[in-house]
Formats: sequence, C-alpha cells, structure tokens
Amino acid sequence: MNPRARIITVTVGLAVAFTAVSARLIYLQLVKQQEYREEAIRLHTSGEPVPAQRGSILDASGRVLAQSVPRIEVRLDGKILAERPQELPVLATLLGVSAGWLRGQIDPNHRYQKIADSVSTELEGKLRAAQLRSIRLERKTVRDYPNGSETSQVLGFVNLRDMTVGSDRTVSFETGEAGIEQAMDRYLKGMPGERRIIRDAKRREIPYFRLSDRPARDGYHVVLTIDQGVQHIAEREANKIVEQHQPDNLHILIVRPATGEILAMVSRPTFDPNHRDTFQPEAMKERTLADAFEPGSTFKIVTLAAGLNEGVADLDSTFFCENGKMFMAGETLTDHEPYGLLTLREITAKSSNIGMAKLAVLLGEEKLHHYGRLFGFGAKAQKGEGALAGESPGRLHPLKKWTKVSLTRFPMGYEVAVTNLQLALAYAAIANGGKRMEPRLIKAVVNRDNRVVMQFLPKVVCQVVRPEVAKQVTEALCGVVADQGTAKEAQVPGFGVAGKTGTAQKYTPQGYVKQYRSSFIGYLPAEKPEFVVSILVDHPKGKKYYGGQVAGPAFREIATHVAEQLNLNRTAVVARKVAP
Repeated sequence: MNPRARIITVTVGLAVAFTAVSARLIYLQLVKQQEYREEAIRLHTSGEPVPAQRGSILDASGRVLAQSVPRIEVRLDGKILAERPQELPVLATLLGVSAGWLRGQIDPNHRYQKIADSVSTELEGKLRAAQLRSIRLERKTVRDYPNGSETSQVLGFVNLRDMTVGSDRTVSFETGEAGIEQAMDRYLKGMPGERRIIRDAKRREIPYFRLSDRPARDGYHVVLTIDQGVQHIAEREANKIVEQHQPDNLHILIVRPATGEILAMVSRPTFDPNHRDTFQPEAMKERTLADAFEPGSTFKIVTLAAGLNEGVADLDSTFFCENGKMFMAGETLTDHEPYGLLTLREITAKSSNIGMAKLAVLLGEEKLHHYGRLFGFGAKAQKGEGALAGESPGRLHPLKKWTKVSLTRFPMGYEVAVTNLQLALAYAAIANGGKRMEPRLIKAVVNRDNRVVMQFLPKVVCQVVRPEVAKQVTEALCGVVADQGTAKEAQVPGFGVAGKTGTAQKYTPQGYVKQYRSSFIGYLPAEKPEFVVSILVDHPKGKKYYGGQVAGPAFREIATHVAEQLNLNRTAVVARKVAP
C-alpha cells in the first residue's frame, strides 16, 4: 500500500474511532445521564430516618397521664461476632449473661437481633467505651402511663409499627390504637426527620452534607379536660362498688355543666396500658359512651322538663296515681307504692311511673319525642376532631314506630336506649339553666414550648328549656334527695343536691329478667351547680339493687370528695322534706 492510501486508511480509522467514542459519550451524557446519576446517588448516599418524639397527654392542670420515655436497646450483629469471637466474653460480662447463652444467639444470617432492652445509662456508657463492633446501640421510646389503669379507656394505648430502611434496618414508630392516643394521633406523633449520609469513593462520610439533614418535629402535647385528682376519686369509688356489689360492669362520668368539660370518666372492668399481655377486649371498652341501655327513672327529667316548659302543668299540679296500678292500651303500669293524689313535685321525688305517664299523656307523643331529641338522645354527643371512637348514638324510635303503650313507657325510660354520656349531658343542661353543651374531653393542643396550637372552646348545642323551667326541674330533683325521696343516701353534708335515681330491669332476647341497672345522676351545689356525677351499676349482686341503695351512697362519697378537690364552700343546707 502506497503512503497516500496508508494515510487515508489511518485517517478514516481514527475518524471512525473518534466518532464512535463521541457517540458513546453523547449517549452516556444525554440518554443515560439520569440513570447513572441515580445509581451514583444510590451508591454514595443513604438516608436514615430520625424518629419524632411522641407528645404527652396531660390532665387539665398539666399533670402527665401518658408520656414516651427514652430507652436503649442492644442489637447483635451475628455475622461480625462470628468473625470476631474475642468480643463474645467481653459482651457477655457487660450484659450480665452467660457466654453460652450469648453464643447461642449468634446467627450470621440474622443481623441486628435484639438481645437487651431498656439498658441503663451506666451500662450504655460501658458498652460504648468497649467499642465492640458486633453490637449496635439503638435509642427508642416506650410509652409510659404513670397512673396505671386509671383513665386507661380514655387514654387508650399505642402499638409499635415497623418501617424497614434499606435492606437490613428496621425502625419502630409509636402509633395510637385506641382512646385519645388514636383520636389525636396526628398531633401526638409529630413528623419524622431524615439524616442524609453522603460518602466519598472510599465510603467515608462527607460532613459538609450534614447540612441537608431534615430534623424531626416532635409531637405536640394534648391537654385534656380530665382532672387527675377528680379521676382518682371516681376510680377509688368504682373499686369499692365492684368489691361490694360485684356488678357485671359499671361506669361513672363527672361533667362540668357550664362548659361541657369531662372531669372524669371511669369504666369497669379496666386494664393497665403498661402491661399489654394482660389486655382483655371487654376491659378496653369506654362504656360511658359505648354502652346503650334502657335508663329507667333517670329519664323522667325529659317528661318533667317538657311538661313544665310547655306549660301543661306546674310543680303543684296534682295527678291521681291510681293507687299504684293503671291500665292503658291493654297493659298494666305499676308504681312501687300505692300512691293516690300527688303533686308533680311529689311524683318526681317518689318516682311515680303512673304520675309521670299522666303528664306525658297531657303532652302528647310529638312533643315528648321532640324534647327527647332536644336533650340529645338518639344521636352521638361527640362532634368533630378529638371524638373518641366507639360511641353509640343510642336509640330513639321515630314516632311511626311507637306503639299504643309507648307514650306511657317512654317517660319512665323504657323503649329508649341511651348512653351514660347522653344522660349526664341532659342533666348538665338542666344544671346549666337549660343550655345543652357539647361534651369536651380535650382542652388544647400545645407545642414543646407550651404555646397553644389549637384550643377547644365550649360550644352550646341548643337551649332545651327556659332558664326558669330549669330552676323548677332542679327544685323538683332536690326533693328526690330529701328525707322522704328515693335518694336519701345521696345527701352531701353542707350542700344542696339535685338528682334522680333509676332502677331499670334488663332486657334480653328472652325478655325482661330479674336483673337491674341501678343508677343515680345528681349535681351540686343545687343553687349554682359546679359538677354533675352520673353513676350506672350494671346488675349489682346481693339484696340491694335499687338505684338509691347502690348508686346513691357512691354519689355521696364521690361528690363529697370532688367538692373538696374543687375547693367548693359548704353552706348550712337542710334537706327538703316532701309532704306525704
């Protein structure tokens, strides 16, 4: 080949080679750029979540009801320990376990196995000082409930949800599963952050890029309307009732009528959220808002208030109570005593079914049903954010489902199902001058600097009856707690008390049985009510089962101590006597 041809061949060859290289570079730089960029980031960058500290749940005075406590757990890297057996005796000595047990934990295929939980600060320091490559110390938090089972159904509990990071790392987060923990989870849990780790070609971290870390935002604190001191009083009395009467269950609710604030909620059976292994499904139920039942005579305030508000009768109006037995629509309605002529005031004090039924007849079905709705029955009481799950709306039949005897059964608390929460709020409406309030369990959401993020203010639902009528109802209810009323044992020395007893037979699929729900709902001071206490005892065992015998004394004990807790002033109050 002559020189000219050789030069042309070499030139063409070089041109083709450079063209190929250029095309490859263009392909890599333009077409595959994003793919290789992502691969480079993957090889040199890793992300590590930074868990947020869960917020606390506090009572109205800022006392801790639930909090997350930091803990250190030790995880074993079986692969590294198998490669570095000299670390085994050192680790066994520090942890206070046998070398044989620790040797049995070695699994090269199971990395970061937990071998110790909640180690002390002192032990953590020793483990870090030993610089053992076969272990990893991980910080975590454990949800702690300082008061044990007290307020447990209100607070609920948390579960740990695992999140896998990378191929071998798991991080746990606390998630609310019941009660306030669930209802306010999005405020309590906060926002997790991320620590970005950028490494060079030799896998060394480049500290400069720590500036791109995203810090966690710790959860907010939730402040409840619950008063831990008042709650403790109710919890203590609940235990006494259980010991004395062995009921199937019971619930106690204490409400501030002017604001709808719930000061205490107690249910039995109960559970301790610190000990998950002891949980029973029935014990986790917040019965004050989940159990719907026929209330019996505590429901009579609906008819009483409606009759007074509509002007069909006043407290001195008289009704003949048929000497204890009345026939209507083929059914017999009875009183526990053969009463004759009674005033409406006496009908309330002596809890005459016949007298209240005759008042209901004067009112008529439509008005009676209307006032049942106004008092909040047949609908859930909780509204909006923060409402606890599981509330029952109860049952208030539409008028088209009423029978011929419904007009006389409804006034005495049958053919209707209510919750303790609904009943307590109905009585709170009377105590509050006729204004029914929404229930408030949450007072505010605050940040770590104690600044208010969200506030839950009192809300008026409606004016059920006129203020003067509410005073008349209170006057009649004071007679119930008088010496000749059905709740003599509910009297509280130094305070005027207004309230009502209830003793309702339980209904089963087989019909009504000889089991009772005994209740008492009352408030004090009667002249200016500060709190309402509603007590329901389901199927008390023994000879005593009337509401005045079972729930009345419990009310007296609770109300006496709650009045002291709230620093209410005693006055010289003489119990009213009801004329025979």
